[in-house]
Formats: sequence, structure tokens, C-alpha cells
Amino acid sequence: MEPRPHRVLAAVFGFAAAVAGPSQAPAVERELYFTDFEEAPVGDDQLVGFDSWNGNSTGRGAHGIDAEAVQGLGQSAFIGFGNPGFAATSVTVLRPVSHDPTGTGEPIVRLIAALGVNDSSNAPIPGAEPLRDQFFVSFFDGAGQRLASLDFNNTEVAFGLWRDDGVETHDTTEEFIRGEVQLLVAEIDFENNTWTVELDGFPIFRDAEFTARADVAMTLGAAGIVWQRGGLTWGNNWMLFDDWTVTADTVKAVIPEDPFVLRGVERDAQNCVVLTWKAQPGFSYQVEYSDDGATWKSDLPDSTKTETSEIDTSFTDPDSAAMPTRLYRVVRNPAG
Repeated sequence: MEPRPHRVLAAVFGFAAAVAGPSQAPAVERELYFTDFEEAPVGDDQLVGFDSWNGNSTGRGAHGIDAEAVQGLGQSAFIGFGNPGFAATSVTVLRPVSHDPTGTGEPIVRLIAALGVNDSSNAPIPGAEPLRDQFFVSFFDGAGQRLASLDFNNTEVAFGLWRDDGVETHDTTEEFIRGEVQLLVAEIDFENNTWTVELDGFPIFRDAEFTARADVAMTLGAAGIVWQRGGLTWGNNWMLFDDWTVTADTVKAVIPEDPFVLRGVERDAQNCVVLTWKAQPGFSYQVEYSDDGATWKSDLPDSTKTETSEIDTSFTDPDSAAMPTRLYRVVRNPAG
């Protein structure tokens, strides 16, 4: 087998995870599993069997451990490249992670991983487009049933990121970058059956339905990657993944609204000014006013707002009915 191309992927890190700055995930987050693959034996077919990783299509170089696929990254895992044979239509590698969101009182599960897709170079005939496939970052329940997936679709006809709820696939209209390592953050809310995904800090979707299957348990049994053939013949594209982290939490991480803007300014039936905006946990909101545009004050009663969940909130200025002109602003600061 010809060697996989090395040092093709450009590392694009900066672990901002799902949040930024002072609004990072709370300290109650609990690690369920982590590996950077540094202790794994290097080579084709060396992933399955390491640290309880499972998989199929062994012995064909369809997955394994690379010593340094990206310069400076260290060891990482891969799936793809080695042809698993015509009889196979998919290849799976996964790591069991047993978690009962209800029983533990931790309904939030996050997967954070560095990953990237290296494009195919093999074509059916000279001059034709390379053969390309799909890579699904997938979640399974305790019985091994697939709950949902994020599809890195590398085919030309449907290139991009697709959300798979276990029944149907949905085009997110967003894309990944071939040949680059990107940071994936997937946050699952098992209590509300929703999930949010970011790639390199860019929102792919937010609070979308997680699984549409009625025959599965809302528990986490494993997380992994599925390589699915995109045509009659396998492409030699492959996905690198590293720093595979699964955590549980009691609350969702806050993804700050950016830019933060007022959603409405109007007068109520008593002719008082009402300001509305979306408030998020982890922040305090101070309403300030100015009667001359130069000096800003924050002494209005009950003009500081904090919320324990993400909701639309409002503030009414009781003195504004008698004011022909008054300027307002809402200042958002980290709570605490």
C-alpha cells in the first residue's frame, strides 16, 4: 500500500471550545474520556484494541495511528485511505463511553476533537474527479444503536456538513475545509433532545433536533467515526482525529450572542420606554441612560438584569413617560 501523504493538513487550533473568554463551560463539567493517542502503538490497524477502541474492517489499513500526520501535532488516529474491500460499504471505529444523562443528573454531553479530512487522489479513470466518500462523527446509545451523526460529506455532489438525526439528513449549508485540522465542538442536550455544533468556533447549527429515532434509548454508549463509501469504489480520502474528549455537564455552555444588540425599543400603553434583548446566563446586563448624550447614568431602579437561562428579557423606564428625549444603552458584562 502506498503511504498516506503526511504533513498535508495544516493545524488550525486555539481551543476556544464552544464558548469564548469568561463565558466558558462551568466547573461542574466532568471528563468521561480523553485520549491524545500518544500512548498508542503506531501503524495501520493499531487503533482498534488500543484503550478499548473498537471497530471493523481490521487488517486492511482502513484505520490506525499516525506518528505525525501533521507536523507538531504528535500522534493522531485516522480512518480511511486503506481500501476495506468491495464487500464493505462502511467502516466504523468507536470508543465506548457509558453515560446515563438522567441517572447522573448530567444531561449535557460534549464531544471536543481536532479533526480534518484529507482529500482523495485516486480517480476511476485518468483525468476524472477523484473518488470521494463520507465521514460521520456518530453517537450511539447503550445498546449500540446510532442516535445521530455529523456528516463530513467529501463527495462533489453533496460536499459539506450534514446533520443526520438517525432518520433523515439535513443540509446545514456550511462546509469544512479539506486539508485542514479543525476544532469540532458538539454539545448534546439529552433532556431536550437537541444539540449544537461548532467548527473552529463557527456555529454550524444550534439547538437542532438530536435524534428522530423512537427505538433508541436517550443514553450515551459510544462515540466514534464511520467512513462510508461514496460510490462503487472507495476513495483514498481519510479523516485525522486527535485530542478526543467527551465530557458531561449539568448545564449547557453559553455561546455568547455576537454582536450583542437590542431587539426592541418601544413605548408601552403608559408611554414608558421598554427595552428588550436576549439575556444569557453567565452575564449581567446594566441599563444605562443619558439625557444629554454625554453623561451616562445607571441609577434607574431594577436596571441590572441577570438570568439563569437564555430568554428574552426587558426593562421599562418608569420615568420616561415625562421625558421627551432620552438615550439608552445596555452594557453586557461577565456575571460575578
